Amino acid sequence: MPPSTPVARVGPTPAALTPVFVITFLNSVGTGVVQNGIYFITREAYGFGPLGNYALGTVLGVAYVLGAFAAGRIVEGLRRRLGLTSRGTLAWTIAILGLLCPVPMLAERMGLGQGAIWPMIFLYSGTSGLLWPLIESYVSGGRSGPGLRRAIARWNVVWSAAVLLAFWAMAPLMKTNPLVIVALLGVVQGGSALLVWRLPADPPLHDHDAAEPHPPVYERLLTAFRLLLPTSYLVLCTLGPYLPEAIARMGVSAAWATPLASVWLAARVGTFIVMGRLKGWHGRWLPAVQGAVLMLAGFGICVLAPRVADGWVGLGVLAAGLACFGTGMATIYSAALYYAMAVGKAAVGAGGTHETLIGLGYTVGPALGLLASSFVETGWIARDRLEPMLLTGIGVVAVLVGVEVARRIHRNTRPPRDV
Repeated sequence: MPPSTPVARVGPTPAALTPVFVITFLNSVGTGVVQNGIYFITREAYGFGPLGNYALGTVLGVAYVLGAFAAGRIVEGLRRRLGLTSRGTLAWTIAILGLLCPVPMLAERMGLGQGAIWPMIFLYSGTSGLLWPLIESYVSGGRSGPGLRRAIARWNVVWSAAVLLAFWAMAPLMKTNPLVIVALLGVVQGGSALLVWRLPADPPLHDHDAAEPHPPVYERLLTAFRLLLPTSYLVLCTLGPYLPEAIARMGVSAAWATPLASVWLAARVGTFIVMGRLKGWHGRWLPAVQGAVLMLAGFGICVLAPRVADGWVGLGVLAAGLACFGTGMATIYSAALYYAMAVGKAAVGAGGTHETLIGLGYTVGPALGLLASSFVETGWIARDRLEPMLLTGIGVVAVLVGVEVARRIHRNTRPPRDV
C-alpha cells in the first residue's frame, strides 16, 4: 500500500490514530488476500500457472493505477454531486470492497468457473486505489514534521503486519476451499466500515508550513529513491505471480505455501520497525545501496531456488531469498517515504509523481512476466527458460536504474574541488 495523494479538507484536529489503525489493519487483511495472496488462490481454485497469474497481475496493476490516479477527483466529485464527506466516501468504498469478495465463490457455485475472477479483481483493485489515499489522508492530515513521520512509520507496521497475518490465515482453507478465503476475509474488511464513523467527517489539511528545515542532501536522496521505489514494485510484481509456481515445484503443499511465502512479509515488518526506530541512516546513501542489493539478490535467489536445490536445502535457500527480498523492499520503501515526508510540500502530495511511479512497477512487473510466460506457452522458448527470461528482464531494469543511482551517489558524495 504505497503512500498516495491525500484528499483532505480543512478540519479542527488530526484524526485519532487508534481507529485509523484498526480500520487499516482490517482492510489490509482483506487486501492482503485479494491483492497479494490471490495468485496462490487462483492456482488452487482454477489451476492458474505463471501465464494466468501474470495476466491477472497485469489487470490488477492497471486497475489500481487508474483508481489511485483518479482518487482525488472521485472524492471531490462525490462531494459536489452527492454531498458525501471523506468519511462517507470511505465507508462506501469499504462496503463495496466487502461486497466484491464473495463474488468468485458465488460464481463458482453457479458454474461460471473463473469467469468472475477477472472483472472482480479489476473492480476490487481499482476500488483499493481509491481506498488507500482516503485512509492515508486520515493518517497524515493535520500532522507535519516528526509527528507526521512517526504516524506514517507506525502505520507501515500496522498494514504490513496485517498482510503477514493474512498469509497465515489463508493456510487452513487453501487446499479445500480457496475461494471461501476471499469471501470470509471480505466479511472482515466490510465490517470495518462500521468503525469509519469514529473518524471526523473530513481530515484536516497537511500543515506544510510547519515542516522543519532539512539538509540539501535530502532532496537528492528523495530523487534517487523515487527511482528505486517503482523499481522495487516492478520486482515485487514480477515475483508475486511466479512465487506459487516456484513453491509448488519444491514439493510444498498448498496448506504451507502461503506461510512459506510470508517470510518476506515478516522481514518487511521487522525492517519497518527497525528503520522506524533508528535514525542513523537519515541523510546517508548507504540504505539506497543496501536496499537495492538485498532486493535484487533476494529476487534472484527466489527465482533460481527451485533450479539449484531441492528438499530442505532448497527450502532454506528460498526462505533466505525471501528474507533478503523483504528486507530490501522495506528499506527502499521506508527511506523513500521518510524523505518524501521530510522534504515537505513538494513530496508529501505524493499521488501525482509518487503514485504514477509506483504504478509503473505495478503494471510493468507483471507485464514482463506475462511476456516471458507467453513465449513459454506458445513454444517460442523452452519451459525451463522462463526463469532466465525473468532474471534477464529484471536485470536490464536493475542495471539502468543502478547506473543512474550510482551516478547520483558519486556526484553527491565526492569531495568538492578546490577553486
